[in-house]
Parts: sequence; C-alpha cells; structure tokens
Amino acid sequence: MHTGNPALSRRTFLKLMAASATPLALAACAAPAGPAPASGGEAAAPGGEVVQLRYVAMDYDSRMQPDTQAVMDAFNSSQSAARATLEVVGWPDGKNLLLTQISGGQAPDLFNGSGQWLLEFNSVGELAPLDDLMGQDFLANFWASGINAMTVDGKLYGMPYFLDPRGLYYRTDLFAEKGLPAPATWDDVREAARELNSPPAVYGIGLGPGDYWWYAWVGAIGGGNNLSKWKEDGRTRIADPEGLAAVQFLADIVLTDKTAQPSPHNANRDADLQPLFLAGQMAILETGSWMPTIISNDAPDLQFDVAPLPVAQEGMKHANVFWPDCVMMANQSQHKEAAAELLKFMFNAENRLQFALQRGVIPERIDVGQDPGYLDPNDPLTRYKEFFVKELETAHNVFETPWPATGSEDETAVNNALAEIWLGEKSVEEALTAAAAEIDARHGF
Repeated sequence: MHTGNPALSRRTFLKLMAASATPLALAACAAPAGPAPASGGEAAAPGGEVVQLRYVAMDYDSRMQPDTQAVMDAFNSSQSAARATLEVVGWPDGKNLLLTQISGGQAPDLFNGSGQWLLEFNSVGELAPLDDLMGQDFLANFWASGINAMTVDGKLYGMPYFLDPRGLYYRTDLFAEKGLPAPATWDDVREAARELNSPPAVYGIGLGPGDYWWYAWVGAIGGGNNLSKWKEDGRTRIADPEGLAAVQFLADIVLTDKTAQPSPHNANRDADLQPLFLAGQMAILETGSWMPTIISNDAPDLQFDVAPLPVAQEGMKHANVFWPDCVMMANQSQHKEAAAELLKFMFNAENRLQFALQRGVIPERIDVGQDPGYLDPNDPLTRYKEFFVKELETAHNVFETPWPATGSEDETAVNNALAEIWLGEKSVEEALTAAAAEIDARHGF
C-alpha cells in the first residue's frame, strides 16, 4: 500500500489515537502449555546472554492464550539463545496498552493487531521493516495479497496473521423450495430476498454498517479494477458514480424492498446478524471465511452454501475484500534479529497450519493452504476452505489508505451517511456528497 501523506509527529499521533488511553499495567501471563508446535530457527544472543523477548497478542477466542503460549513454550524449548514471554489482551484494551507502552519507551518486541494499526504505528516510525530480517526465501511462502497488505511504500512492516476473505452465505433449503439459483448479481440478491422474506420467521437478507458498504462497493466496481476508495490525489471516491450505485443498492433493499432485518443502521455482524442466520431466521448473509466453522459447531443441521460477493451486473468479475491482522515488530526492540527468529518460528508451516485449524481462518502461507492436513478430503468444511483460499488470491485490503490517522473517523462518516439514508433522512446523493465533503475537508481539501 502507498500512504502518500506526510509522516505524523508522535505528539500528533498520540493526540489523535490515544487521547483517552490510560496507563495499563503489564500482566504476567502464564498458561498451561498445549502440544508442542513445530520448531524453527535459533535466535542469536549477544555475549552468550539469553535474550528476553516479549510478545503481546490480541485475544481472538477462549483458546488464544493456551494455544499461543504453547507456541512460545515450544520456541523456548527449541533453542537456548532467547526466551519469549506472552501477554494476551482483549481487543478493546489492546490498543491502549500498546500506545501506552510505545509512548513510554517500553514497547514489546512483537505485537499483534489490525492492518489499520500497522498504518497508524508506521506513520510515526514505530515499526521495524521486516524484509531483510525475514528474508525473501521465507517470504516467498506467503500469498502475495497478504504480503502486499502489510507493505507500505515498498517495505514490509507486518506478517499477515489473520486473513478473512468474505462470501455470500445463503440457505440452500429455502432457495431450493423457491427454485432460486445461487445469487450472483445484485438483481439476483434482491429477487431472492423478496421471495424468501417472511419476517420475523425469516428475513430476506442481513445488512449493517461497516463491512456491508465494502461488499456493495466492490460489487459496483468488479474484480480486476481499481477497488481503492481513494483517488490518486487523495480525495475520497465514495460519492463518485460507483459509490452512489453501491449505496443505492443497499438503500433499495431496506427502503424499497423492505427485506432486511430491523434497524440495519446499528446492526452488529457478530452480535445480531450471524446469530439470526445460525438460528435459521435469515436467508442471505454476507460475512467472513470463519462462518462455516461456526455453523458446524453451533448449527450443524443448517443447510447452506457460499457464493462470491455479488456484482452489479452479469458478466462482471467478482471481487473480494479482507480486513487483515498482522504481527508487527517494534522499532524500539533492542533484539530485532532474535525477534525475527521468533517470528519465523511462529510463521513456520506447521504452526500456521495449527493456527488455521484452531481459528477456522484461511492460511496466509501458500503451502499450508494446499496441505492435506488443512484440506482433509473427509472434512465437510474442506470445500469452503478451498473456496476461500482461491478468493484470497485477489482479495483487496480495506486498510489501504493514504490517511492512517483518520481511518476510523472516515469510516464513521460513511456509516453515518448509511444511517441517514436507511432512516429516510437524506437521499443517497445528499448523504454521500456530505460525507465525501467531510472526509475531504478532514484531509485538507
């Protein structure tokens, strides 16, 4: 990705991103070790001393602490030059903790976070470039889309850690009853949602802010085209013809067809939409590659399939998007070579295979995505894994932006415009024109 904006000072960064951050004490995390993951390379220790490395990880699920601790334990057992300790924190607290530690000169050697965080921390020079530390032979094992998502101005600043291409999930039993094909275009989606909408027993389609604007946006443009929401000069494209068409599609579903669940303007994907689909109360839902694993665990009798994100018109190439997370190295680290060895260990094939199986996510390593241990022919989820592995090859990174420090504010402007439209307060053109003006003004235009 290309930032295109001047670097922020640390003072400006902290003012924008951490005004409300409160000092958080470091927590000692000691979890039971699980089965030993695969070993990796050895870290070099100057003067024969054991290098102390610290890794801060975000808490994805109830198994994140023990699973990640097992990797740290295995690394420590594999060599004697370095010792890694782990701290797992919740996403809401994690960013404040990192901001506090980085601003206080006590950054962890490695830490995990979103691609948006990568842009923010890199904009103030707090990340170490990884290209030389990791080596091109090692990096050649990873999908280009994942590596490119973590590359800023030609330098790699994070290892892709959690990749999540998206798809359109639909109830095959309901579609079969009505003789409906898998939705491929916006017209297909609207027709199926109208046919199957029978609230409150079944809602035609699930919609919300955030992700759902992106699904419509890439559908309006199509794969193989420029999916960035930014123009070459840094202005936003949200009120361009493609942006208007995308949001008009969302407006028609809610206001004309009335086939979405109630209150789409404040619906939460994880708390509201996915539970409705799992309960059999939603015919269509666009969500992430983790959903088949959730369905197999929480609703094993649900009859469903997944299709590519729909496009505006027949004949267009389908596009995909993802919200990548990563592992970054602090520029403050005094042991970058040793930290790189820990990174290589964490990202070797066997450890990433275990992570993919544990979390139900798509591997960022090419060899893991082709591993029989991942694509088990006897596993009913394998066909969904194959689908998403293919989708990942060309998925667009939504965190590509020239405005890292204001990414959240810009997203809020789009979500507010969607709310105004869905609540009938403004037309599509009025709301998006105002949102675009707000975003561009924030960026000095």
